[in-house]
Amino acid sequence: MLDTPNWVLASESELPLTIAIILTLGVGGQWVANRLRIPGVLLLLTAGIFVGPIFEVIKPEEEFGSDVLFPVVSLAVGLLLYEGGLGLKIDRLTAGRSVILRLVTVGALVTWLIGWAATSLLFDVSNSHAALIGAILVVSGPTVVIPLLHLSRPREPTGSILRWEGIVIDPVGATLAIVVLDATLNENSASKAAFEIAITLGAGAIAGVVVAGLAMAALHYHWIPDQLLNPAMIAGAVVAFAAADVIRPEAGLMATTMLGLVLANQHLVPNHQLTAFSEDVGHLILGTLFIVLGAMVDLGDLRSVFPEALILIAILVFVARPVAVWLSTIGSGLARNDKYFLMWMAPRGIVAASVATVFSRTLADSGDPVPELVPIVFATVIVTVALYGLTATWVAVKTRVAKTQPNGVALVSNSPFAIELADVLASQEIPVLVVSTSKTVQRATFRKGLLAYDRPIDSHDLDLTLDGVGIKQAILLTDDENFASHAAYHLTEHLGRANLYQVQPDEDDDDFEMRGRSAFGELTYHRLASGASKGGFHIVQGAELRDGDMALFELRDNHSVSLVNGAPDPEATVIAVTPDAERRRRKTDSSPAVRAPT
Repeated sequence: MLDTPNWVLASESELPLTIAIILTLGVGGQWVANRLRIPGVLLLLTAGIFVGPIFEVIKPEEEFGSDVLFPVVSLAVGLLLYEGGLGLKIDRLTAGRSVILRLVTVGALVTWLIGWAATSLLFDVSNSHAALIGAILVVSGPTVVIPLLHLSRPREPTGSILRWEGIVIDPVGATLAIVVLDATLNENSASKAAFEIAITLGAGAIAGVVVAGLAMAALHYHWIPDQLLNPAMIAGAVVAFAAADVIRPEAGLMATTMLGLVLANQHLVPNHQLTAFSEDVGHLILGTLFIVLGAMVDLGDLRSVFPEALILIAILVFVARPVAVWLSTIGSGLARNDKYFLMWMAPRGIVAASVATVFSRTLADSGDPVPELVPIVFATVIVTVALYGLTATWVAVKTRVAKTQPNGVALVSNSPFAIELADVLASQEIPVLVVSTSKTVQRATFRKGLLAYDRPIDSHDLDLTLDGVGIKQAILLTDDENFASHAAYHLTEHLGRANLYQVQPDEDDDDFEMRGRSAFGELTYHRLASGASKGGFHIVQGAELRDGDMALFELRDNHSVSLVNGAPDPEATVIAVTPDAERRRRKTDSSPAVRAPT
């Protein structure tokens, strides 16, 4: 009689609840971390440990079964690297390419050797097992690096260098680890190990390029309907991972990274839709993986290695990383402060944790268990995430590589009055950008000495421009619904829905759908435009507003503004307009009202 798999038995009672708990904690942990502006990974791992080994609410290995769990974890990591690869734009990396190449080769080798030596000295493990642990600790990962970059906001090219390194180092480090594992089990020579590394990375790269080529052809010739576009691309990433993994174990990580990299830099088809969808999937996978892996931690094993692990982490942080960066930046022309910040950023993340978990099971099944492997790696992940997460912003400020926090305003409009409003904002030293598709408005903005975005709104240059000017929020000042919809879609990607505002349409425009939060209270577009053309914008104290005046912005001391949707602070300095009298209603009181999303 055939044995029923564990996950089938669990599905009758506990598995749906376990999945619900994992998803809730995975998404909720990231939400809380975003509100607190701390690394989400730290909260996710902590939550996983609480519901796993501490309170034993979930037991992933028992409920899912190791035969299902570990392959799914590896595939999920591959999808995260695909999503990360979609963010690697070669044309944005104007400097630092040689540094990236050396960091993932020379730097990785240095980190491995130092980690290997330190592990061998600190722990009672064999030389080959120490080499394996050192190899796993080479990887960093976009799941921890990119959130830290969002918090610390380093200038270029430092930010791009860290982003590229964090994504590319994962398949390189994982490949190094699998080769060391293979050498441990089969006693391969150094030359054969080097050959295995080349074959694994090559197989993964070829698989990724082939699938990317097929995907571009399918998209270019419209073989895939729009509603299946994103599911098809996720399926393509899974196919690339599986195909490469069949050829060489762990080659799938390189395949998905290469797939995302090629799609991000091709020009046959737009890829912004792929990026947006993949980021959503990436957040879900990230939360799920860290909760699951945290729940699999053995606290007893973690406590037993923790004192020595702290010494190992100190060596990685204060010796291995600085030496790796120093060797990788010789002759690069990179500023000294940028090098200092690079030396301080090397957190370990999901790939290290997942690879350690999978390899530990492989070694146990082969009769050569390494009980120290998983707790050492998990201790490194937890401590480095906490260390860098709590200090990255401070170090960026102290080394003077941090960009200033954005506090500017983007006025999205094809109307000339937007230029006058931009001029008033700029006169108060508020960073302002006019986003327009009208060449007339663009030229008039430039003649005023103001900044205008004159590229396609769906171009990746929009992200760079918003970031370069320091834009925090955008306001749609238009009655063109198509323009508003198109601009809102792309601005939301970069600024978030909470920072997108829109002036109210007129009451007779009941078909106009609001794309952002309501700006300026009940003031409508045509009343604003008419008031601007007749009376213009003026700066007064809130208490000095005349009857009929409407405050638009309150000015802050830090050269920023806040939108006014009601009565302004009487003590505040405000930018106001005197709109025309309310337009005559052309709808009955029973007409449906236009509601703005909150």
